[in-house]
Amino acid sequence: MAKKLVGVIDIGSVTARLKIFEINSKGKPKVVEAVRKIISVGTKSYGTGVIDPEQLDEICDCLNHFRNKLNEYQVEKTFCIATSAFRDAGNRDVVIEQIRIRTGFLIEVLDNSMERFYQNIAVREIMPEFPELINEGTMILDIGASSLQVTVYDKSDFIFSQNMVLGSLRIYEMLSDLQNRTTHYEDVLQEFIAQDLEDYHLVEPKGITYRSIIAFGGELGYFKILSGSDPNRSCTMTKAEFLKVYEYLIKTRPSDLTLNDKIPSYIAPILLPVALIIKNMLEYVGLETIYLPHVSLSDGIILYYCDKMSGGRKLSSRMEDDLIRSARNVAKRYKSNKKHIDFVEKACCELFDASAKLNGMTSRDRLLLRLSAILHECGKFVHATGHNDAAYSLIRYTELIGLDSDELETIALVVRLYPKQNPYENYYYQSLPAAKKVIVSKLTAILRIADAMDSSHKQKVKDMTVTLYPDRLHISCDVVADMSFEEWSFEHRSGLFEEVIGIKPQIRFRRQL
Repeated sequence: MAKKLVGVIDIGSVTARLKIFEINSKGKPKVVEAVRKIISVGTKSYGTGVIDPEQLDEICDCLNHFRNKLNEYQVEKTFCIATSAFRDAGNRDVVIEQIRIRTGFLIEVLDNSMERFYQNIAVREIMPEFPELINEGTMILDIGASSLQVTVYDKSDFIFSQNMVLGSLRIYEMLSDLQNRTTHYEDVLQEFIAQDLEDYHLVEPKGITYRSIIAFGGELGYFKILSGSDPNRSCTMTKAEFLKVYEYLIKTRPSDLTLNDKIPSYIAPILLPVALIIKNMLEYVGLETIYLPHVSLSDGIILYYCDKMSGGRKLSSRMEDDLIRSARNVAKRYKSNKKHIDFVEKACCELFDASAKLNGMTSRDRLLLRLSAILHECGKFVHATGHNDAAYSLIRYTELIGLDSDELETIALVVRLYPKQNPYENYYYQSLPAAKKVIVSKLTAILRIADAMDSSHKQKVKDMTVTLYPDRLHISCDVVADMSFEEWSFEHRSGLFEEVIGIKPQIRFRRQL
């Protein structure tokens, strides 16, 4: 494999970054150039809800500067991504088109879920001690300008992730007018942050003993500087060292941080909110050390790109496994019948694989089907009647790290539609674009008959073989009880499968003695 140069541009709320990576013959990326520029996008867009013309000019000037650097290196491929400042702007589509016309860059705006997905990849792959740390309770704080993402690992498994509107810049923008009205601004900040963190503690998993805490975000490099560490290297900081920085921020005005410590004026005011978030969490977990890895969103994007390219460096673990575990934790939280959803998930996979030559779907679609099976009963936690409609709302407001909003919507629709006698008449289905209608129909058809095979929720099927014949999809089941109810349910639910997959499903039962 020949060497290749790839650029990643990350337009954040207060900083735009360009990293140019060289991917070597073994598919491993190495940074050859890193450029950053302070911008003011988030400082205004969070308050006004739009990106104004002055900010647009600033972004375009920055991107044209990055273009010159990319041309200098003759970079072959460039990713240009934006996060919360664009995500929350009401005029983002118009702004993106203006930027495309003026710079040639087509910006991809990441969902919060995908942004955190790439950040998690960067931490997992760049921190050599990460696999050992997550053997025991580990809390990860991804502190962005717009929000805070808290992720929990234990016993080497992904357990939980929750997003809160506690970003450093957003807090500052909301409370900045209080600075001139009180002499105890830090106390107000503390109360504001503690209130949201209390809400987090209500929903976090219980019974975890934390042994490690990891924090990262765009501003944490300045914490390293203030503690005397190299901002461009990973480090650990003791609680005492952190509190020394915290106390310095408490007594130092942002203007003095800029004047004396050379911290950019856009950054200086948002360091105290970051410090308060970390201080609260350090006290909550009761640990004396915090890990501060030197990672970025750009690192996660390039590592994921290398994993997907032919001959590229593969990730040390399959991120899809975290998605499955996350969905199972959601199902557990909503008291779903574990034995039933395990059966339906397994049946969905077997039906999908056996019909692969006809269904025309991808491995990603198979993952969405598995997630739909795991979550298909979570609405019963809200209401037994019409549970699928309740599940639709629950799923749409559940964040599964690694799924974009379109994929999450697909899962929610499949779960909403699978019990419907005629999904084609559903308003939500009719409003879909044609390509998505096809995918939703196919996934719904498979989930319908998989669920029908365990209609009684008694797991009467103990073994199953699915075989594709020219004229039918034959499902042979070894069972331990009468299957009249399941057979009736299968007959009433199999029509959609024949319509959208193009072959008739046929089920046969063999009673075990």
